[in-house]
Amino acid sequence: MIGSGSGNRPFFSLRWKVFINLMCVLALVHAAYGYYSYIQLKERGAEQRADLAERDLFVLEGLVATSYERLLEVGEIIPLFVNRLSDEGSLLAKYEDAIQGLFPGLSMNGSMDAVYLYDGLGNVVIKQGMGVELPVTVISAVVETEEPVKYFHCSEQCLRFIAIPVQLENNKIGVMVIGREMRDIILEFNRQSGRDIGLALQPSGRNEAARLWKLELKYLTQKAENASLLNQLVSQQNIVSEGGIYEISANDKKYQILLKPPEGAVTGKAYWILIEDHTDSYLAARKDLIERFLVAGIGLFLAALFQLAVLRSPLRTLSEISELLPLLAGSAFDEVRAKLSGINRKNIYEDELDYLQYSTIDLAHQLESLESSLLERAQNLTERSRQLEAERDFVTSLLDTAETIILTLDGNGRIVTLNRFGQELLGLSSSEASLMNFFDLNHDHAKLGEHQTLMHRLLDNEDNKVQIEASIRSRSGRMLQISWLHSILNIPGAEAQVLSIGLDFTERQHAEKRLVWMANHDPLTALPNRLLFNEKIELALKHSEDKDTGFAVLFCDLDSFKDVNDSLGHPVGDELLQQAAERIQNVICNEGLLARLGGDEFTILLEGAESKQEIEGIAQNIIIAFRQSFFIDGYEIFSTISIGIALYPEHGRDVTSLIQYADVAMFDAKESGKNQLRFYHDEQGSQRYERFSLVNDLRRALERDELKVYYQPQIDAYSGSVMGVEALLRWQHSELGMISPAKFIPLAEEQGLIIPIGEWVLEQACTQGRKLQEQGFNIRMGVNIAGQQIMHESLLPAVKRVINETGIDPGLLDLEVTENFLLRQPEVTIPKLHKFREMGLSLSMDDFGTGYSSLSYLKKLPLNTLKIDQSFVRDIGIDPEGEAIVKAIIVLAKSLGLEALAEGVETSEQLSYLRTHGCHLIQGFYFSRPLPEEELPEFVANQAVEISFE
Repeated sequence: MIGSGSGNRPFFSLRWKVFINLMCVLALVHAAYGYYSYIQLKERGAEQRADLAERDLFVLEGLVATSYERLLEVGEIIPLFVNRLSDEGSLLAKYEDAIQGLFPGLSMNGSMDAVYLYDGLGNVVIKQGMGVELPVTVISAVVETEEPVKYFHCSEQCLRFIAIPVQLENNKIGVMVIGREMRDIILEFNRQSGRDIGLALQPSGRNEAARLWKLELKYLTQKAENASLLNQLVSQQNIVSEGGIYEISANDKKYQILLKPPEGAVTGKAYWILIEDHTDSYLAARKDLIERFLVAGIGLFLAALFQLAVLRSPLRTLSEISELLPLLAGSAFDEVRAKLSGINRKNIYEDELDYLQYSTIDLAHQLESLESSLLERAQNLTERSRQLEAERDFVTSLLDTAETIILTLDGNGRIVTLNRFGQELLGLSSSEASLMNFFDLNHDHAKLGEHQTLMHRLLDNEDNKVQIEASIRSRSGRMLQISWLHSILNIPGAEAQVLSIGLDFTERQHAEKRLVWMANHDPLTALPNRLLFNEKIELALKHSEDKDTGFAVLFCDLDSFKDVNDSLGHPVGDELLQQAAERIQNVICNEGLLARLGGDEFTILLEGAESKQEIEGIAQNIIIAFRQSFFIDGYEIFSTISIGIALYPEHGRDVTSLIQYADVAMFDAKESGKNQLRFYHDEQGSQRYERFSLVNDLRRALERDELKVYYQPQIDAYSGSVMGVEALLRWQHSELGMISPAKFIPLAEEQGLIIPIGEWVLEQACTQGRKLQEQGFNIRMGVNIAGQQIMHESLLPAVKRVINETGIDPGLLDLEVTENFLLRQPEVTIPKLHKFREMGLSLSMDDFGTGYSSLSYLKKLPLNTLKIDQSFVRDIGIDPEGEAIVKAIIVLAKSLGLEALAEGVETSEQLSYLRTHGCHLIQGFYFSRPLPEEELPEFVANQAVEISFE
């Protein structure tokens, strides 16, 4: 049925309107998506090819750089060989003998193809191999700088050269040039990357715009195929002298060609040529794009059909409802409700059509439901009345149960009502309170007058509410602290005119006083804390400025307190801090203020001292007092103290500067040997800043991957085989370069970083040991354990965890410990060592002979190896006493059934002496420097080492 509002316009179904519009929108989306996918695919392919080219170029440059390093190593061998020749004859003759003797073998094994020796004037003195005329500028540069110079040359053959300075007669500088062809780099790069590679040379006299087909191709893999490809490239594109990356299509294939001048060559004279066929990746990407486009198109078409099918039922329902709406004008409510109820839609969720159906039914009910609506309103009013009565009862109950004094007063201040809590707190009954005036209560006289004035202003309507905190005494005699709030009640005709609420904050006031004390004191020692100490210095600054006097700030720190905490536990450490505070307080008495800043740091403010000597005397007395040991829980503990002193006004004029400079001076005392005092001076500040910066960098060194583990082999002097390695920590700082372990290891120990760093080293070493096992090398992995690690309770679980995670054979893990820390608290360390032995680990004593060297403890330690310190090994052949110590350690190790391992062996004389006296385990530069992990397997694989005693 069409309503009266229908016009003469043609009818077009809403269903087909929706379908056509939806198809148009989806088609536009599909086209936009396809174009975007094409652009993205094209850009991604170009980026991937550029990344591959950059990677291969990096590999090529690495091969070239490595080849130059190998030439430099070969060049350094010849001067060493010359130095070993007899002293007879001139240096030039020796070089000639050395070159003629070494060149055939080095040329045969591919180490070099040409070697020349020039004097300082650029004249060729000796020449072997391929003939090349080097520019005089190269020779002059080496002579002037006395540094090696790289040079690249191409004519009949392409060679790379390294020119190094050598010393001739009369301290004159000569130049030795080592050269090698480029063929090995070409073949190695082709083998590694799979790319075709070549080397092209521009003929002499050609300008920078010369075509590539005019260049001489010295080397080119698959030359027949690639030469035509290069001709096509240079005929179609302009090749700049700096080279670059070029794309070209040929024979239905896609190619990428990279041109790059070699290092050491003149720009525009020679090029590396790298060729990559990426046709397969291009075709695969195009196929993927077409498939995606087809799948998306089919999906969009099916989605449109599905949407049309989904909309069919809602559109039919809408049509039925539109036909029923005109019936409402004829008041056919029952018919409308019946037909609307007969429309049963099978949708899971309701939508706007359901709401339209329900609204139409509700509209039919509106006229018939008027009477029932009035009845509902009457019922609601009754329910609301009941709720108001319940709220009144709730308020009455709330007043009686609230833990607050609640009173109402009349216009004269007489008490009208008093809640139950107020009655209990003040000790009054309701009848007694009703006979009293508010000020008849037992108020404290201190604020009674002020309280009365405020109440008069309230009763005289000068204020709507007043507030005051005052004291009031209950009948039991207890003084209560009450916060009063008096407000006017605007209730016409009511007896109560004022509402008074009193909040008892007596307990809160006591708690606040306690909190104030705790905020200004250290709970462990009951001494002033940093906040209160700073306030006292502020007062001292004002007093000293007014009186033109001075004072001193002392910064005290217990030495080795962390060792006590780690080894004996925090309860013992806390007791030590309490006794230390008491001992300092007994020294200064009433002459100064003692505070604890935190940890084992104490500060002292000395205002009464009249001279620097007096201040120094008080500090020295504190140091003397700490010479006596502490007795805590059956332990006798020796803990010294280091003190830094800053003076006002010489060193600072504010709180921060004085405490900071005293702290700096204290660290100077610690770094100077501890158990002493130091006054601040400016140089300490800069050293402290440098040290602070280094500590911060060390904390982030692990995150930045700056810490590295190197491995120094341990060789059997009889067989020449690698028996083990020692893991050595190195720090390659991003700005400062390689930092000595002697500089950063003490910082790590001091800052408590040695525990995580030590665990990281253990993990790295065990991981490397497991890799060597998998390669068939069962050698011992030595890991140094710092003193703090030995004392720390986490060491044993950490070692177990690392062994389980890495899978290393425990029998191949050797923990190296120093005797100083082992014998410092043997009751703690020796049981740990026995547990390690029970796990199957071996143990070595590092730097033996440099510490306590207690033989009584040595026989109790479950050791496998004694490591002879390199300071004794260096004395071999120089100091007979040092040789005697080495011999004694070897004999001692044998008598105890232990192995002896010598560190720092650098000469054949030292090796011969050690092997003669029965020490066959050798570690030192004689055999190998510490190696990075990537070089270690190759060294171990070549285990046979020639033992020489020259």
